[in-house]
Amino acid sequence: MSEIILHHYQLSPYSEKIRLALGLKGQSWRSVEIPVWTPRPKLTPMTGGYRRTPILQIGAEFYCDTLLILRVIETLGGSGALYPKGKEGLAKAFGWWIEKGSFMNAVCLTIGNMDGKIPQELVEERRPLFRVNLDPQVLLPRRALYLQRLKAHLTWLSEVLSDGRNFVLGQNPSAADLSAYHPIWFARQNGGPEIVDLIAFAEVVDAWYARVAALGHGKHTEMTPDEAIEVARVNQPGEPGGGSSEAHSVGIRRGDWVSVTPDDYGNPVHGTLLAWTADEIVIRHDDPSVGKVNLHFPTVGFDLAHAEKEAA
Repeated sequence: MSEIILHHYQLSPYSEKIRLALGLKGQSWRSVEIPVWTPRPKLTPMTGGYRRTPILQIGAEFYCDTLLILRVIETLGGSGALYPKGKEGLAKAFGWWIEKGSFMNAVCLTIGNMDGKIPQELVEERRPLFRVNLDPQVLLPRRALYLQRLKAHLTWLSEVLSDGRNFVLGQNPSAADLSAYHPIWFARQNGGPEIVDLIAFAEVVDAWYARVAALGHGKHTEMTPDEAIEVARVNQPGEPGGGSSEAHSVGIRRGDWVSVTPDDYGNPVHGTLLAWTADEIVIRHDDPSVGKVNLHFPTVGFDLAHAEKEAA
């Protein structure tokens, strides 16, 4: 099997989630540092302009969104279990709840405290992506609202942990812990002492936070973007198949030109549909500098639709 390659940047909370997953599983991986904001000229040819971070690459297969990336990492083997047997659905549902409830509130609370530290280019680049104005001067007056929303979910997290368990699903870490951890990590890393004090939580959550952080990131070595492009270029993508009742009902078939778009924030990506199953959407992307690659998305959280193919 080709090496595990993670395209990410250090301050990305979702990247931290995946770095910890690789640590939990004891995986060795290659690290490709990408720009914090677009343009990303080395990454775009491989991913068709998909803008979210991180992206996991294995050969000519590119996995988008952490919901899917976690499942892929789980299949690679190693120590621990991201989805413990008998609790797979619970881990996924817990992660979906706490990310949807806490992530954007943690981001807005934190960035509101970073006036003078956020490049204007980042604010402008993220505005259409998040559909939120990330200018700190706009966010700061709404601090009380974001804090109220975030702490309500942290209270629930504290209740989950209050019976003495080490981690969300029991005595061992799982994907549920990583989903709960990374919004708090972003706030603590970037908001300064004031934000750390504002979101101070029960001792039981503080101890849990330290245990998750101790998972580490596994063993990783640097890789250049050009090296990652070469890996994609010399490998052949797979030919997955599979349909779903949804595909049948809307008249979408394998080989159709489609768009795949996040259902909350983000940009559409276009390609030829290869597979649409209950868990995964796969499209084929072709770029002259890279060749043919497969882009994988989770079915949950993404909308698939017919698209008009632009003239070459």
